[in-house]
Amino acid sequence: GAAGSCGGTINPSIKSDIIDLDEYHTGERKEGAYFAAWYFVSKSAYGVMLTVTGFALSFAGFVPNIEQSATVVWTFKGLYAGVPFIAYIVGAVLFSTFNFDENEHKKVIAELEAQRSKAQ
Repeated sequence: GAAGSCGGTINPSIKSDIIDLDEYHTGERKEGAYFAAWYFVSKSAYGVMLTVTGFALSFAGFVPNIEQSATVVWTFKGLYAGVPFIAYIVGAVLFSTFNFDENEHKKVIAELEAQRSKAQ
């Protein structure tokens, strides 16, 4: 829903800003390293998610193609509503400490452009 849309919009939007900020601090442009790390973490998270889901459903007694018990139904609810809800809350709390705003980004870009023009 709305939380997924926010994550899908904010995540790619701030990646380039973070790369610019890192270049400002280190003097090196490292897009490849950042994207490799982000996609490695993303794929690893999918793997963990699938493993945890499999174990949770197995532990709850899930058997395909039959009517499921109340335990299995509650496990599904927890996995597909509760866990994402908690993850989004944790993410929102962590993201609330991210204080690199548009004005700071403009200053970083101006400084990077000045450095690049001096190098030419």
